Amino acid sequence: MRSFRAALLLAFALPLALTAQERLLTKAIEVRGLSSAEASGGIPVKLRGVVVFVESPSAVFIQDETSTTFFRLPSRVPPPAVGDEIEVTSKTRLGLYLPGLDVATFRLLGRRALPPGISAQFDDLYFGRFHYQRVTVEGVVRSVTPVENNRSLLRLAMGSRVIDVRVEAPPPATSLVDHRVRITGLAAGLINTPRRQLVQPYLGVVGWDEVEVVAPAPPAADVPQVTAEELLAFRVTGLGEQRVRLAGSVVATFGSDQIFLQQGAMAFAVRLGQPTAVLPGDQVTVVGFPSMERFSASVVDAEILARAPGPLPAPVEVETVDELFARPGDSFPGKHDGHLIRVTGTVRDAFKGEEGTVLLLQGRQRTLQARLPAGVEMPVAGSLVRVTGICQVETALFGPGFRGDPGLVSVRARSPGDLAVLRTPPWWTTRKLTAVLAALAGVTLLAGGWITILRRQVHRQTAALRHRIEAEAALEERQRIAREFHDTLEQEIAGVTLRLDALATLVSDDKGRGLIVASRNLVTRIQVETRDLISDLRDPAETAGDLLAALAPIAARHDSEGEMGVRIEARTALPPLPAAIVHDLRMIAREAVNNARRHGRATHVSVEVEAWADRLFLRVVDNGCGFEVAAALEGKRGHFGCAGMRERGRKIGAEVTWRSALHEGATVEVSLPLSRVSPVPAGRPAPTP
Repeated sequence: MRSFRAALLLAFALPLALTAQERLLTKAIEVRGLSSAEASGGIPVKLRGVVVFVESPSAVFIQDETSTTFFRLPSRVPPPAVGDEIEVTSKTRLGLYLPGLDVATFRLLGRRALPPGISAQFDDLYFGRFHYQRVTVEGVVRSVTPVENNRSLLRLAMGSRVIDVRVEAPPPATSLVDHRVRITGLAAGLINTPRRQLVQPYLGVVGWDEVEVVAPAPPAADVPQVTAEELLAFRVTGLGEQRVRLAGSVVATFGSDQIFLQQGAMAFAVRLGQPTAVLPGDQVTVVGFPSMERFSASVVDAEILARAPGPLPAPVEVETVDELFARPGDSFPGKHDGHLIRVTGTVRDAFKGEEGTVLLLQGRQRTLQARLPAGVEMPVAGSLVRVTGICQVETALFGPGFRGDPGLVSVRARSPGDLAVLRTPPWWTTRKLTAVLAALAGVTLLAGGWITILRRQVHRQTAALRHRIEAEAALEERQRIAREFHDTLEQEIAGVTLRLDALATLVSDDKGRGLIVASRNLVTRIQVETRDLISDLRDPAETAGDLLAALAPIAARHDSEGEMGVRIEARTALPPLPAAIVHDLRMIAREAVNNARRHGRATHVSVEVEAWADRLFLRVVDNGCGFEVAAALEGKRGHFGCAGMRERGRKIGAEVTWRSALHEGATVEVSLPLSRVSPVPAGRPAPTP
């Protein structure tokens, strides 16, 4: 299936390819009319024409009776001369802006006169209608300046628009400024390569023989003189395109090509065509072309006819920043444009720009830009400053009716001396106060955090100290009680034992002797219990919170008597426990082991301890004869073992359960929630009951 489709596509594509290869273009208009896709296809071209321009070494432009096209030359091949008639063989390609020819070979046929140009206006060139064609334009010469490689740049005013004309020759001996001329050349321009857009049109001209003077310029002395108020103002006869003559006093200079003149109550800017040295206060006469720039008319491409020294002009005093902008009831908004002014304002902000320092002066409602030359030290925000400089309205806004109001306004200082700091801001500025308050807030937060940490530390240390004092006090009390038991109760019991032994030697009948022996055995058990109690009171294992160490003596005691084996087993790691809980668990285990020996007649008891699922489990499992759990828990008269174990369990929050049956042994299980157990401080003994 795929091979069939490929064959089908090949069957359709092959005739088209053959058609494209057989197609031959012989006219320039055919190349010019190709689409981008067609031009990129490399269609063969063979045409004849005359060379009208050579942009060495990138392109040669050739014109036939239909239009103009261009081609590239092979490397190291000298180009033909303008006026040569040639035959070009090449293939089409897509140029930067329109279709043309790729690297071509040419054959010289002879010489021909250059064809006349197509009459064109500025918009024809701006929109690329005659791009890369020979055109003829007419206008007034604004300036002629030399550029590299012995070429010239002529700026031609075509009505209100100015276009560059690049002449492949040095400037002429006589000036063409203010002449009305007719120029024939190649329409070209700068191209935005990625988007294939015409950015700026210009003309390429072979030489000055293609520049024809239509009307010569009047002598500079005969240029009509106007006042500053008449610059681009209404005239019944209309406005001319040629130069005018004005006089005024220099109020500021910026570089060697821009000056500001004042004439009476009017001021305007002048851009010189050639750098000329003048000083503030000089009285000068200039000739130049009126031009509207920004908000007010100025004179461009001007030259100075006369110059004489004069007094320094005084700046116009401006009370507030807001006065430079349009205000309600203001009949002449922007009247200070171009004037040398002196304004006072508060610095809102300051920053470095490309040309120097820029200050933002704050008024009551508006903000003014003050542009200072490089090297000026920036005043701090909040300073009251006075700036002297040229007022410039940068943008215009729509006002009521047909009026234009100032938008962005700036003051351009002439030198560092035009800035005067009248008052520096107090040390406690809003920014500094905010910073100090922020620092205080940070210190307060840190202090609060530190106090909280100290309080917690003191609380922990107090709790540990309290536990230690309680433990030491409890240990001391236990030892005191043990001493008292030893010195009083145990001594008395020992005395009773001796008296019973003496009495047994005096009684002769069997019944009395048996009663004495029974009493002797009872006293002996009481003595053993008393010694165990004293041993428990002196046992340090409970105060250490170690349950296994507290249970170990139970197993050791029964193992030494040889009546019953007791094994202690920890199935998991055990947490440290408070001494009170260790004591009660130990007593429960002891009571369970004693019950297994006394009542269950067990031979082996296992004490199992483990901790998991946030609970501690203590199990006492024996192999005795067992018992009925319900009857045992109800209790017998004089027997309180199970009741005591339950009471100890409730005391520590644990649950005690019994599981047993006759002849199957018994199990006592204690379940203690660890969440109810207060943690034992590391390295500190737990409190005892």
